[in-house]
Amino acid sequence: MLIGKIFWCRLVLRPLIPWPALLIKNKKKTVVISDLHLGYEFELAEMGINIPSQTEKIKENLLRLIEKVRPDRLVILGDLKHSIPKISAQEWQDIPFFLEEIRKKVVEVQIVPGNHDGKLATFLASNVKVTSGRGLLLKNREKIGLFHGHAWPSSKLFEAKFWVIGHNHPTIQFRGMFGFKVSKTAWIKIPVDRKKLTESFLRYRNVKIEGENPERVLEEKYGVKVNCSQLLVMPAFNELLGGLPFNVKDQNEFLGPILKSEGILLDKAEVFLTDGTYLGILKDLKRVV
Repeated sequence: MLIGKIFWCRLVLRPLIPWPALLIKNKKKTVVISDLHLGYEFELAEMGINIPSQTEKIKENLLRLIEKVRPDRLVILGDLKHSIPKISAQEWQDIPFFLEEIRKKVVEVQIVPGNHDGKLATFLASNVKVTSGRGLLLKNREKIGLFHGHAWPSSKLFEAKFWVIGHNHPTIQFRGMFGFKVSKTAWIKIPVDRKKLTESFLRYRNVKIEGENPERVLEEKYGVKVNCSQLLVMPAFNELLGGLPFNVKDQNEFLGPILKSEGILLDKAEVFLTDGTYLGILKDLKRVV
């Protein structure tokens, strides 16, 4: 079963098969990608693993996508670069050129910073926008909240019906007939318990609930009506990266506070490969390892 046939509302959110990229379509066509980790090879080289720079390969792959879709806006959902906290010599060289080439093809480029993007603004061109790390709210027919996922978003993103994050580089692990393990990158679409998710956020903000409805408390304190009902975890755009096998890990092993929240109903998550294959429910996929 192909992903486009059953994936939310095709007019609002649609994965761009076979790329690990998302199309959000309204008055503007917005393409969202996450976790490029440009400069990752520099870290590998320090460990004695020599791999040629992947920046050119990633750039060409992204340009092919842009040429096909012709978006008005590109949103990079965190971890454009890799090194923490420093900026490697390779990143100083590669990233400005990478963004310059992309900017020639897309009118608007926005970066929602991730945990690897410290000091990013120091070498970006003025025509590349860096938003708050607390996320970006797109007001389409359905509001969509975009943030990296390493930290809680701004309270205003609770207005969004859909949340989209990266950060965990989701994969699904399979065991072959000879016992070999193979991992495939995947999209993870997760239903949300709004009450429990809101309660987790208020606990993080040290807001007292005292037996009240958490959604009402959030609305009274921040002026935001809670609407979040679905979470999408994006695969990494950099094919060289490893990932977390969602059908192997326990919920408390995932990265960031969102997926660890009781409001995220992981066992009920739907899983899709980047080629469009619908695999089924995450709970059932734990049997294939």
